[in-house]
Amino acid sequence: MLTSGLWFAGSMVGIILVARFALYEPAQKLARAGGLSRSATGQMLGYLTSAPELVATVFVATTGLFTVVSTNILGSNIVNTMLAVVAGLWFAQIRRLAGSEFRLEQAILAATLVIPVLLLVTGQDTALWSGIALFAGYIAYLRVMRSRSEAGGPVEEADARRPWRANRAYIVLQVAILVAGLIGLYLLGDVLGDSVYELGTAFAVPAVVLGGLTAIATSLPELTTFFSSFAAHRKAGTDGNSEVMHNLMASNVVNLFLVQAIGVAAYTAFA
Repeated sequence: MLTSGLWFAGSMVGIILVARFALYEPAQKLARAGGLSRSATGQMLGYLTSAPELVATVFVATTGLFTVVSTNILGSNIVNTMLAVVAGLWFAQIRRLAGSEFRLEQAILAATLVIPVLLLVTGQDTALWSGIALFAGYIAYLRVMRSRSEAGGPVEEADARRPWRANRAYIVLQVAILVAGLIGLYLLGDVLGDSVYELGTAFAVPAVVLGGLTAIATSLPELTTFFSSFAAHRKAGTDGNSEVMHNLMASNVVNLFLVQAIGVAAYTAFA
């Protein structure tokens, strides 16, 4: 059990380092080079920081321990939200995050917390129909975000940072770092999934406990990006609230509506 615990802890440390230096840093540089708005940058970070949940979900779902998957998704979304609140409090931005300008985002976040609870309570988290419904919800989310963007988006879009010129080699380097980071997360997710499986089968650690621990581990990238975003914008004298809010929203949405849907498919096909 000690060895499995050490592998679990080691994968957590690795996820933090990869998230900070191989996801957040190159993503920010690419966003700046492309002149992306803060909300678009947050969306991109949300997708990237959901990579650990995707990898862990696929590996764990194929073992048949889907309760771990469900509690991981729910736990990750809860932990993500708590981390964003902590970051908002730390940088004195919590009133802005809870303000009326983010009402749509707040409603979507609430859905990402309520829906997984309902699926768990009713025992429908492994049902194929729930996977199909979740994926349909993801498509609906994409349509809402597209309509919002076409309508002009939030106020911050107007004062997004100006793009700066970057040569092709620089952009290729940042993309390569991102790809290496995602590969690193895949490998770490494999280690995480193996250690969770061993702890659950060989040492009879309850699935709810394993799901909670996995949720904490896979939420570490969000912890990194929330604090890094606020710190970077404070240093630059700009507003990082939209970036953090959209990072949180995209991460929670992808976790529930896309990652869990993929998990249901993997469970149905292989478990």
